[in-house]
Amino acid sequence: MRLDNTRKSGPIRTRRGLALLIASGVGLGSLLLGTVPAQANDTTKHVAADGQSVTFATSDSSRGVRGDVTFVVNADGNWSVKGSARNSNLLVRTFHWKCDLSWDAATVTHKTKKKAVPGKKTRTMTSQAYDPNIEGGFADIVARGTADCDIVIG
Repeated sequence: MRLDNTRKSGPIRTRRGLALLIASGVGLGSLLLGTVPAQANDTTKHVAADGQSVTFATSDSSRGVRGDVTFVVNADGNWSVKGSARNSNLLVRTFHWKCDLSWDAATVTHKTKKKAVPGKKTRTMTSQAYDPNIEGGFADIVARGTADCDIVIG
């Protein structure tokens, strides 16, 4: 007497179910391993020949928006962030760049204003200002400073 209408015997159903489960697990596992979290590329650091400025440059991507950024700090305490972003989505995405500058035990964060990027378009933005912490710690920034710049969506 059959309990279902699959016309298969119990052991065959069990093997097929197990095979389907294994195939699903392999597919999901390869998807998870192939998915890399969005993170910035390595940041390059360049000290100007006259020693009066340090330029950090990198690129980043998040949720279909990819761009490059340059973060410059000067000995007089002035800083600037210039970044661009290309939106590969069809819908508008709002983004801004955020740069964390660290040296010794100090950290400062500077960012651009938010800007909307229409689908399949590229936009560039620049922000600049004065930061007394940069002026006071400039020699340490030249020697041991690092920057981490990320594109922030939303």
